[in-house]
Amino acid sequence: MSQNTAPRALRRGIAASAALAVGVLGILVGGSAAQADNIDTERLGSLTVHKFENPGGGAQNPGGTGTNPTSKPIDGVVFEYCSINGVDLLNGTNAGWDTLKAVSSADLVAARSGAALGSLSLTGCTELPATVGGIAKSGDLPLGAYLVREKSAPATVTKLSEPFIVTLPTPGINQGEGDGTWVYDVNLYPKNDVGDLPTKTIQNQPNNGFVLGADVNYSISQKAPAVEGDVYTKFVITDTLDPRLSGSVAPVVSIDGRPLTEGTDYTAAWTTGGTPVQHTLTVTLTGAKATLKTGEVVKVDFVATVESLGNGEIANQAGVNVNDLDVDGDGNPGTPTNEVWTRWGGALLKKVDADKSGKGLQGAEFTVLMSDKAADCLADTDLVPVKNADGSPYTATSGANGEIAIPGLWIGDDELNGGTMTNGLQERCYVLVETKAPNGFVLPTGNDAKTEVIVKAGEVTQASKEIPNKQQEVPELPLTGGAGQVLMVIGGLALVSVAAGSVLVARRRQQSQA
Repeated sequence: MSQNTAPRALRRGIAASAALAVGVLGILVGGSAAQADNIDTERLGSLTVHKFENPGGGAQNPGGTGTNPTSKPIDGVVFEYCSINGVDLLNGTNAGWDTLKAVSSADLVAARSGAALGSLSLTGCTELPATVGGIAKSGDLPLGAYLVREKSAPATVTKLSEPFIVTLPTPGINQGEGDGTWVYDVNLYPKNDVGDLPTKTIQNQPNNGFVLGADVNYSISQKAPAVEGDVYTKFVITDTLDPRLSGSVAPVVSIDGRPLTEGTDYTAAWTTGGTPVQHTLTVTLTGAKATLKTGEVVKVDFVATVESLGNGEIANQAGVNVNDLDVDGDGNPGTPTNEVWTRWGGALLKKVDADKSGKGLQGAEFTVLMSDKAADCLADTDLVPVKNADGSPYTATSGANGEIAIPGLWIGDDELNGGTMTNGLQERCYVLVETKAPNGFVLPTGNDAKTEVIVKAGEVTQASKEIPNKQQEVPELPLTGGAGQVLMVIGGLALVSVAAGSVLVARRRQQSQA
């Protein structure tokens, strides 16, 4: 064996050491036609770190050729390299290579910090510049064995890469049987687990109703991130509601769709506080933390009740704290979800006498139908009846002054997407159908019984539309008014004529007898 040529078996040992950090180095395949078999002891080497999100795929080799990872590069990651003392790879013996081969995974984990790698010491530890475009490069380095470890990363990185060993030079093929080539400027492809942000959605409002007092279904989801030591010490979901919402019903908690048991797997509590009063839901994983696996989705579903409108835009945002990670990078433990809105508006109309402008009529009743449109829904055939929170039919009624006040109707839901509210209507078209007229007034039929109203977010203080009714018509009463008087005059004249005729007849009889 040449003094400057490592045996194949020992090169496989170095590959085995590198394989201890397979998740960091990635898949290194193929050959790199760098140098011939003999190590050039006069050369210098270097390290180039390519930092990507995990999983990255790809198939790279130490020479930097091959297929790039498909995941995103990560900026702002700082690595450090340290010389491993007491390891001579160029003395023509197996000792140095065998020493590296004997390094255990536990030794590597323990070397995340400090100046020791098992029984070996580390010296000359030097930080690389933070990655830019996912890349950080060293200067020229002497040939030898190095430990590379990740020192810091952006807040989105939930778990640092494990330390790993690299030799300068390193075999052109880093896994399996070597190909007799050496790479002096070594490319490394460690990957990081990046935490997913928690999400919040509003679920299927039509199932809960469209009037003030209805429930809103919220759902919070968090994909369990990879964490240091693979141990979850904290998993807490907190949601403080807008003062216009209230909450008291126990949530449903699940992991990957498997329902959890309150008291055994988690605790849940509603609390109130502040001025105005706000309701807060806190869900804390307890027993479920022990079996939680990276990538599983923890989900909390709960309902809140709409108590009042205000401006009609009711925002909500929850927070998730996993091991005090700061995934959003705001400097505070825990990560907020996206914001969601539920949008509601009031409606105010007036029932009036068609023959007396503005005179309100009490006692008219209406069913209310919801459309999927913002306007022009009067003739639609797919309108949905509005129900009370308890599921009973909702009836709108005109009051003493004729006002038909509907304190709150659902308009739509939105989620914040890149700073823009999306997915929901800004206003919604409803139809009122008159089912009972005020006493003494005509109940309209067909389309005449329908009134379209456009509901916009917020409370309403002025009637947007008047709904007229005609007074019922009745037969005219006999012998009253002008017609009765005419009949009486005609009758009187007839009696006078009869009387006058009788007198004339009597006189003629008297004259004929004389």
